[in-house]
Amino acid sequence: MNRAAADLVRGRLRPESRVLVLGAGGWFGSTLLDLIARSGCGADVLALTGRPRRLAAGEQEWELHGWDSELVANYAPSLVVNCAFLTRERIDEVGYERYVAENVVLSSRFVQTLALPSVSAAVTVSSGAAVAEGSGVPDAETNPYGYLKRVEEIMSPTVAKAHDVALVVCRAWSVSGPFVTRPRNYAFSDLLLQAAEGRMGIRAAHEVWRRYVGVDDLLAVCLSLAVDGWSGDVDSGGPLVEIGDLAARIVAELSPGVEIERPPLDGSPPDRYHSDDHSWQQAYRRLNYVPASLEEQIRATAKVIAGS
Repeated sequence: MNRAAADLVRGRLRPESRVLVLGAGGWFGSTLLDLIARSGCGADVLALTGRPRRLAAGEQEWELHGWDSELVANYAPSLVVNCAFLTRERIDEVGYERYVAENVVLSSRFVQTLALPSVSAAVTVSSGAAVAEGSGVPDAETNPYGYLKRVEEIMSPTVAKAHDVALVVCRAWSVSGPFVTRPRNYAFSDLLLQAAEGRMGIRAAHEVWRRYVGVDDLLAVCLSLAVDGWSGDVDSGGPLVEIGDLAARIVAELSPGVEIERPPLDGSPPDRYHSDDHSWQQAYRRLNYVPASLEEQIRATAKVIAGS
């Protein structure tokens, strides 16, 4: 966890702050809980998830509750952070119709909280998939994840404005962090695990370009902007890196001597899934904040998931 991210949160939240976290059991939600705990701000937190349970996030254990509209209303949150959404790999697990239905419910619950009279600021975590295909809405059949995220992006600011709530759409493209729930599903964490295992392989025979930012940095910046009363979209960014260079940096940082295997590039079009970095730079510079470097992200994530 980036100490600077916790310090940024401590500068925005107070003991009287009441933070509602939706989707607290996932990667982003767990990171936020740990971020608030490490900040020492003393803010009160109500953490909700689909499956009520206790969760160890960092050095603190949290009680996660199921959704209860009366509980939420009586809690009277001042800040809502929405991390609740079924990720794209869940489509095959639950089926298309159930996937859509459950995410519609999750989005509706978030929008419902924006109308609470106690709420003055909110952050909702979206995805680059919502805009990666251009300015239009992604196709609901071929890209339900991006489609549903885009619909939420369009719907929630209208409600927030109607109720005078500062809303930041936190649009994640490629991110890093120790609370990643399925590390083998993401290139960054998968390469870290491969390095720890002593052998690294890249399957792509074409260029793959990404920008990485730590989830803790992204959440701390978006939360701070919302609490400050700013509304708008923030796309995650970071230095542009090709996957081969990322692998080389991971090896240099964690496992010098590990060989990287990759087929020869076949000349096919590159895979470019990243923002232009403009809104991210504007966001953190607005706060005079310095996010973690790529090497710092590598070390922070590897310390937890790869034991390095």
